[in-house]
Amino acid sequence: MSRALPRLLLVAACMSASLPAAAQWSSASVFTDDGIEIGVEPRVFALFALLNEAGYDKETLFGPAPLERPQFSPTREKLRANMSRNANAAVAELIAKHPAGVATYIDAVLELGPAPRFDAGSAKSPLAKDLAKVMREWFNEEGGSALLRNANEEAREKQKRLLPVLNGAAKRASAIVRLGDASDQLLDDAGTQGRVALGLNELEAHGVLAVHIAGDTTGVFVGPFRNEADELAAVDAVVFAFAQTLTARELTKVEPAGTVLAAHERLPDTMKKVWPTAKDWGRGLVSCAVAREVLQRPAGCRGLSGDAESDAALALIAPRMKDFAPTTALFSAALPELLAAPPPPPPPEPTPPPEEPKKGGKGKK
Repeated sequence: MSRALPRLLLVAACMSASLPAAAQWSSASVFTDDGIEIGVEPRVFALFALLNEAGYDKETLFGPAPLERPQFSPTREKLRANMSRNANAAVAELIAKHPAGVATYIDAVLELGPAPRFDAGSAKSPLAKDLAKVMREWFNEEGGSALLRNANEEAREKQKRLLPVLNGAAKRASAIVRLGDASDQLLDDAGTQGRVALGLNELEAHGVLAVHIAGDTTGVFVGPFRNEADELAAVDAVVFAFAQTLTARELTKVEPAGTVLAAHERLPDTMKKVWPTAKDWGRGLVSCAVAREVLQRPAGCRGLSGDAESDAALALIAPRMKDFAPTTALFSAALPELLAAPPPPPPPEPTPPPEEPKKGGKGKK
């Protein structure tokens, strides 16, 4: 056994011991060596089961004309067939009381404790508190737990396919963002900050991808994949989120003045809602450069791609990251160069003086 392995196991044990009970979604999840979770999130599963029962028909995949019927995933088809006989009046009342988008409902259930209790003791939103009772009754008294077990079994093949891909990508990201000796990480603030989980939600429309942050966990929730592009987008989003856990602490130490991050003030308001401070934006930019180096393709990085200022900053950072990646330098030592402001443009060429008109001309008559 490697001499470093016992120390790494000790680090992992201490990290997992510090996680709240709600952090692990269910025993059916699988984990990469770096702790990325892949599985069906029970709270989100219960929510979408109840929404489907109430008539949630959103879909992006349709059958042939002229009917063009929604093409639900097999898991969703089975669940809807099993639940359609007993419409839940309590769910209809709750939806009428809380008209809001699906994203708001996901945020609400992530405030709750884990299944089977869905404890609302620490929940803040009225929606979360109202959902807890309905979900608890459905899960424990109306067969919800059995439906979740079926969904977990049906997710196995996708977990097996995604696990080695994400495991390899996380290892490459960790190798690039070297934070120090793993044996020292219990004694200082080095190491990852936060967790990342990929939620497989076969009860959602095909091709949907949504990121929700609850506490220290970034959840990337994906509907059924329509094609390889959907699967690649899910991998890209998870790798980008994992890179942010690696870079988070170091970016808090950076002073934006004199770096590319000074351009944050020029971001449009829509971007500032996602990246409210220059340091937040910097973590996104550097993490995006890490993700692109790991994946060797232009990951979207939560909307950074397509924004003029972000694209300009990434055009500077990405080649620097490529040069840094194969080295063994610590990430903290490389940050000043990675985020260095672009060199000033060369001074304009001096304008030559206007030519004087030639003397002389036509002679006198």
